[in-house]
Amino acid sequence: MRTGAVLVLSMSLFGCAAVFRGSKDTVVVESSPAGAEARKGEHKLGVTPMAFDADRKGVTQLTLTKSGYEEHHGIVNKKMNGAWLTLDIVTCPVTICIPLIVDAVTGAWYDVDDKYVASMTPSTPAVPTHVPLVSAIPIAPAAPTAPTASGPPVDMSESERKATARAAYMEGIALQDKGGCPNALGRFETAQKFYSAPTHLLHIGQCQAAIGKLVESAETYETLARTPLTKESPDAFHQAQEEGRKELARIKPRIPTLRLQTIPAPSSLSGLVVKMNGNAIPNELLGIVRPVNPGTYKVTVWAAGYREATQTVDIGEGAAKAVELKLAK
Repeated sequence: MRTGAVLVLSMSLFGCAAVFRGSKDTVVVESSPAGAEARKGEHKLGVTPMAFDADRKGVTQLTLTKSGYEEHHGIVNKKMNGAWLTLDIVTCPVTICIPLIVDAVTGAWYDVDDKYVASMTPSTPAVPTHVPLVSAIPIAPAAPTAPTASGPPVDMSESERKATARAAYMEGIALQDKGGCPNALGRFETAQKFYSAPTHLLHIGQCQAAIGKLVESAETYETLARTPLTKESPDAFHQAQEEGRKELARIKPRIPTLRLQTIPAPSSLSGLVVKMNGNAIPNELLGIVRPVNPGTYKVTVWAAGYREATQTVDIGEGAAKAVELKLAK
């Protein structure tokens, strides 16, 4: 009887939910990648993964920062617990409605998510040296402000280049996440042209591989692997380079090869013309095993005094094909 009276008195003074669950709850904060500094307002909470006591009432806004990544902002999810609210309402006649007031003030009615996970987005700061796109062909600018294949307009400020590269990169990420690599590739190439970064090269290589350009993808990864970095370079750059090396090892076995040869031998032919899918290839490549992208190729050979010879070959990933074209008079 005495215990019940004490309980009712406590509820009347402090509120039902406040008595049993308190006004705070523990939230575990994680980030991908880990090692981000978490803050609540101006108060530093620690480095992820970490935990802190969040107020049940009000809005708990978190800010996470990490070198090489965009600043992350988010809010810890909270929702009202109907059971505790109902209990306060039921006991209101007994406790003169004080629990309703106390629990409303303390926020004790609310449940707080026990975990907050932040996905960090790589930023696009400068790197020590410029790394051109593997497909770029330097050309002279037509005018001081004209864009070139190797970079942005010369009168753009560093901040403008960064902002343009970041916008193109973020559009590329959104497209790539939806499986739109053909369009995403152009965005990443634009980002790389305006501001060179290993993170751009990584996604260029990924998209090239996704659309079947395995040869180009391998060359992009080679460029990424050779990009000079220092200890001061952002973590995102080091991670992109490491991932690029892994991707390169996976891409190489997938690249097929093709060896073209003519009968008679090229050295005995005059006016020799060799075409693949309508594009002329140097005669010096005949007899050389060279990497090509998977696909269907129509090979046409013509030489003075001989009839044209044509052969179509299908080449799948990892295949090694040899084609001999016999010329007849």
